[in-house]
Amino acid sequence: MKTCIQSIIISLLMVITAFPVMALERDTMRVVTTTYDITMDVTIAKEKGYFDLLGLDFDPVTVKGGTATIISAIGSGDVDGCFLASSGAFTAYSKGVKLVQVAGNGNRTFDFYVLKDSPIQSLKDFEGKKIANKPRPSGPWLSLRYDLDDQNINAEVIDVKTEDLALSALLSGQVDGAIGEATFMAMYGDKIRKVHTSTISKYLYNSCGWWVKESFAKEHPAAVKKFVDGILLARLFIHENQDEAMEILARETHMDLSEFKFKDSYDLPTFDMPTTIYKYGLEQMVAIFKQYNLFEGEVKVDDLVDPRFSIIIDTDY
Repeated sequence: MKTCIQSIIISLLMVITAFPVMALERDTMRVVTTTYDITMDVTIAKEKGYFDLLGLDFDPVTVKGGTATIISAIGSGDVDGCFLASSGAFTAYSKGVKLVQVAGNGNRTFDFYVLKDSPIQSLKDFEGKKIANKPRPSGPWLSLRYDLDDQNINAEVIDVKTEDLALSALLSGQVDGAIGEATFMAMYGDKIRKVHTSTISKYLYNSCGWWVKESFAKEHPAAVKKFVDGILLARLFIHENQDEAMEILARETHMDLSEFKFKDSYDLPTFDMPTTIYKYGLEQMVAIFKQYNLFEGEVKVDDLVDPRFSIIIDTDY
């Protein structure tokens, strides 16, 4: 795998260095970006100038509002691409906004925490307990709901708006367990411990990714390729420069690294190299979303994947 990665990077660098930046044919792409850690590859590609080196005039767009606003911007032609969870892409599909995924994002898991001295040791001990979690139809909600139903466990799930509020409820003794974020163990490792990782985390996270309007991908494949290649260069940077990447992430997300009393407990997301699209994960999420009535209509996953820019994973992993 390392040899494969090096070969790809060397090929990209040969293209970059063979021609002056101004000599490369320029393309333009407007993309709705985020400051999530799982999308820090695009942030770094922009900051380090990788898109520019590849001949892409990359225009990051920030929108006020959630998924509905992003879908509207895509549908109106104001932007060419965006980051979306699979649920957003399915919703867009049902509304006739045709998107295709061109690359996945960083890998994370949905984790649940208890106090350090709690008798809870695993998911089965959630029976009859109060668990703070984000409400339906969020990813955290589905990640827990699926596992509870799968194991026939009856827990009292308390809706909270954010992971921080869930942590506060846990630390104050209002609940027995709580959804968490990757930073929590680094900040509160002396007070909490991780007790459960959702079994569908890999499908929930791996089905998210970078999507572009289908018509844009057809008309401007060179721009999309430069976008994905820029992501790959950024992922190599993250892999080889963890500390600097952490500092960039902290600045973009207003994360205070001085609060990390247990810094070794925090890891950056892992990023696939080469870039991948988890078609199997998308198929699993379609089935799970149908199970919980989270979208209307039919979704054909083949229509949501453009195989020209990333490796397609179409088997379980």
